[in-house]
This record gives sequence, structure tokens and C-alpha cells, in this order.
Amino acid sequence: MLDRHGVGDLKSILNWEEGVLVEREKGSEVWRVSVIDSAGVERALYLKKYFVHTWKKFRNEFLRGAFLGRSKPRREFRNLERLRDFGIDVTEPVAFGEERVLGRLTRCFLLTEEVPESRDLDDVLMKVLPAMPAQLSKPIRQSLVTALADTTSKMHRKGFVHSGYFFRNILLSGNVFDRMFVFDAPRGRKWPDWLLGRKPEQDLATIDSSATLFFRRTERLRFYMRYQKIERLTPRHKLSIARVLKRADGLRARQLRRLEFKYSPGVVANL
Repeated sequence: MLDRHGVGDLKSILNWEEGVLVEREKGSEVWRVSVIDSAGVERALYLKKYFVHTWKKFRNEFLRGAFLGRSKPRREFRNLERLRDFGIDVTEPVAFGEERVLGRLTRCFLLTEEVPESRDLDDVLMKVLPAMPAQLSKPIRQSLVTALADTTSKMHRKGFVHSGYFFRNILLSGNVFDRMFVFDAPRGRKWPDWLLGRKPEQDLATIDSSATLFFRRTERLRFYMRYQKIERLTPRHKLSIARVLKRADGLRARQLRRLEFKYSPGVVANL
């Protein structure tokens, strides 16, 4: 598929700069590219490129693929495959690659399929739903709470913790946003039952750190009960909620700044 564009080898892909530059940060780039598959159909892909050019970057990533361990694209590729095997919709992984010099990682990439006509969950909550009439937005909000609870529950019951479970890493597609996709999970890990413990609470805290802006207390409670598959809270569940909220408080200010909101504890609701 990529051979037609003269990018059939690792070096060509890492040097590829055709398409639309979506994001550029220190040490990484994201490109949206179009290719023609073997059936002659045009397909949109996202090409994430990572660079390890500085000593500081190499030192920080030494045990995370820069020299030892698996690189970020390799981890992301494997985790997307794992989530897909669990029955969770993901941005379809296509390929990854690593360039090394004497064992030292210098550049790497991840290629994934685009989810057609999709938007980030926080984008839908911030821009799309508020512009809708209440009679249209209300059932969509309810379905989003249900879908998010079911997806999160399925992921955690399989022992997988995302460790970057922000609204921006969840995509929605469909006319009424009835499909939910998970992506950007390089830090995710599947834990055996005997080691899983309270680790899923970190994912719950991560999504709750932004949820206070968009969902009422009753909606957040309904999410938790659907996630736990319960009809009534027990003392154990109440303790779990308290721990989640405590963790979320440490993340909330940063998330609200990212969403260009001024953090004010008096404005944010509590579960």
C-alpha cells in the first residue's frame, strides 16, 4: 500500500512529510496522510513520528524503549491490538517501526487508520452538544454515559488499565455519536487479577478530572453504577468513589487549563 508512494521502507516513512501536519511538539509529529490501497480505494491514515535526538530525551526514555524495553509506538501498537481483541473499538493499528544506531533508538513511528467522521469526546461535549436543542442533546448525553461506562468496564474487567484515559483519547463517530473508539494507549498495561487491585481507579480519576465540567453529579453517579454493574452503592463502593475523587482533584486543574477553562473549585461540581 505504501510502496505506491515511494515509502515502502523504514527510512522513507520516517522522512515522509506529505499530507497535513496535524500536530508538532518537541520530539514528535503527527501527520494525516492519504494512500491508495490494493483495491484502489483511498484511505486516510495517521502517522505519528517520535524523535530521540537529545541526551535528555534519551536519558528519560532509557528504560522505555530508547535503549531497553519497548518503544512508544511498539507499546501503542500492541495495546491497540490487545484492546481490539477484547472487543473494544480502537483506531486500527497498521504498522510501527524503529530506527536504531548501535542499539540506541533515534526515531520511530506508528501508523493507524483514521476513524471516519470522528471527533474527540471532549470536543463533542464542549462544542457539539451545547449547540443542539435540549431534546436532541439529552438522549445523546445519556447514551454517552452508558457507552463510556460499558467500554471502561469491559477494559478493566479484562485487566487492562489505560493510564492515559482522558476524554481527548476517546473518539466518537456516527450521526448520533453511537460508536466509541479508544486510542493513544502506550502506557497501558494488562495486569493479572492478583496484581490489578485498585489500579483501575486511576483511569476513573482521569476521566472524572474533566467530567465535572460536562456531566452533572447524577450522571457521574449513573456512570459509576453502570461501570460497576450495581443498583445500589455499598460502603466499599463509597470508599472507592472517595479515592477516585481524591485522585481526580490532583488532575483537575491541569485538565481544565488544557480545556481553556479557569479552574475554580466553587464552579466544579462534586460527586
